[in-house]
Amino acid sequence: VATAGFELYQNTPNPFKAETRIDFYLPEPAEVTLEIRDDLGRLLLSREDGFAAGPQSFRLTREDLPVTGVLYYSVSVDGRKATRKMIRLER
Repeated sequence: VATAGFELYQNTPNPFKAETRIDFYLPEPAEVTLEIRDDLGRLLLSREDGFAAGPQSFRLTREDLPVTGVLYYSVSVDGRKATRKMIRLER
């Protein structure tokens, strides 16, 4: 998913049990917000951090996401937002 130079990639591994990584690319340094929601749209996790330009990532563990099933992650940068789907398996 690309939006004016910003790109959000599929998390790896997917599906995941213990941990996963959400990779994205920034054309310039920026504040980035990650939101993870369940299939009903309920917010499960929100993180904000500053990142340099280039390839970047958020790392998530099972402790960050104590739920299973289909989840949706969104990364927002400077008013632009991209969303993808991931699957969290049973422990």
